[in-house]
Amino acid sequence: MKRTVILIHGYLTDYHDFSHLPLHLSKYYDYVVILDLPGHGKYQDIKNFTVDATIKRVEETVEEYLQRGLVDLVGFSMGGALSRYLAIKYSKINRVVLLAPATKYLTIFFPAERIKYIFSDNYKNKYKHRFKEIKEHDKVSYFLFKKNFLTRFRLNNGYVFCKLIYTINKVKEKNTRPTLIIRGNLDELVPYSSAKFCYKNCISKEKELYIINNIGHIMLRSNEELKITNKIIEFLTK
Repeated sequence: MKRTVILIHGYLTDYHDFSHLPLHLSKYYDYVVILDLPGHGKYQDIKNFTVDATIKRVEETVEEYLQRGLVDLVGFSMGGALSRYLAIKYSKINRVVLLAPATKYLTIFFPAERIKYIFSDNYKNKYKHRFKEIKEHDKVSYFLFKKNFLTRFRLNNGYVFCKLIYTINKVKEKNTRPTLIIRGNLDELVPYSSAKFCYKNCISKEKELYIINNIGHIMLRSNEELKITNKIIEFLTK
């Protein structure tokens, strides 16, 4: 039986969300499939990002690889919300990893209070021993936010994002698949309530909400990348 893992990226981003994770996963899977969602990716027109096209793309991909054997899902942010939806729709999905799942509407503006917090004395004192590392992660987060969001966001694709989340959240069934949810406790874009919702919605006996301290939304670009990667692989290879 062939083993496939499908990785689904976030809103206005691309495969870079997963950093080195696909390379590590290739040691355990016959197929590592990194989806390019409609309108996303370097050479795609964001105008092609629609609710119907996005759902069709992810469903067709899952159906194709389920015919070949076992399928696991790893979704980041919007991709995490889509992965939860797919796990409910396709009972043959094996295992699911949700990274900072955006089942609640993310904060579309990088919060001014968060920027002030980064450079505050409280922040420095609380995390004095790791301030430099955490500050570097925040710089990466802000750079990627500016690169992806400020250059590609328009009200119409923001509306599509909200409509997509609303549409897939209308599925009221429970997620029965073994599920690992990972969230950074300093996530600046997606509220904790989103991860909590995914955890409560999952009724598998094998579920975990894993909180990583001192990192924000872009978790696989942080200094905790190796810890997170090892956690994902440990869960997927059980």
